[in-house]
Amino acid sequence: MNSRRSNKRKRAAGAPPLWLIYALLVVPIGSLLVFRYVPAASALFHAFTAWDVGGANTFVGLRNFIELYRDPVFLQSLGNLAKLGFFSFTVSLTVPFILAEMIFHLKSERWGFLCRVAVVLPMMVPGVVVFMLWKYIYSDAGPLTELLTNLGLDDWVHGWLSDPKTALLAIAFVGFPFAYGVHTLIYYAGLANIPPSVLEAAELDGLGAMGRILRVHIPLILQQAKLLVVITMIGIVNGFESVYILTLDGGPYNETMVPGLYMYLNGFSYQRMGYACAIGLLMLLFLLAFTMGLNRLVRSDGYDPAAR
Repeated sequence: MNSRRSNKRKRAAGAPPLWLIYALLVVPIGSLLVFRYVPAASALFHAFTAWDVGGANTFVGLRNFIELYRDPVFLQSLGNLAKLGFFSFTVSLTVPFILAEMIFHLKSERWGFLCRVAVVLPMMVPGVVVFMLWKYIYSDAGPLTELLTNLGLDDWVHGWLSDPKTALLAIAFVGFPFAYGVHTLIYYAGLANIPPSVLEAAELDGLGAMGRILRVHIPLILQQAKLLVVITMIGIVNGFESVYILTLDGGPYNETMVPGLYMYLNGFSYQRMGYACAIGLLMLLFLLAFTMGLNRLVRSDGYDPAAR
């Protein structure tokens, strides 16, 4: 008993004092407040003002939001976002899942490891480089035009990013074949954590490969799928880098304009920072509502195999 007490005293004596721990927390928490929460609070306030950086701000109430309701460019950007979002949502959640299933069913551990490495390697390439490569692919002298010309399909050649009929579709296909590394690894981690006894029970019940996927795999990785749904939706709503790099201004004729790009242009090109903050606030409210609705729809109590 005395030896246990002495060990506890030694550990307590060797531990840093409590005030030092709190003092060390000041730096990360202070940085989080200054660089994250203060700008967010400032944007929330300035969404109700007519303001530009360095100038005076005037409180205008809901005028920015009323103007957004009547803004044809903003309304068109919402439609474009819905089209892009539906396509991106579908491929971002299905293609990585199929890829994760294929890797999970590999019998060789070595090949499974090599496939996971192959999925992760493209993540080392900066996104800007990827978008610039796709801009070259879509250019008049790019590989896509050359391929169609060599195949004798000259009628299929378009100004992919300058034609209003093909610009949005060209933006949507950036990232093909959509084998996103993070999504695939999250799905794979969920599949790898399924207890072997559950898989053996499903096999004894006579379930085939498709039956195991539909009745065992998918129910048991719902939490991973929910996380990916939230991550994907945040990326769709907030992202505009591909549109900006490929088209610069959401053209032609705003056919590729999205709310994130319109917010950026209003803030830094049109000098309407208050209006841009209003767009950002609407995007934030949508993401909050979506996340809360998803949490209510998909509960975290999991799946009970015994209840089958």
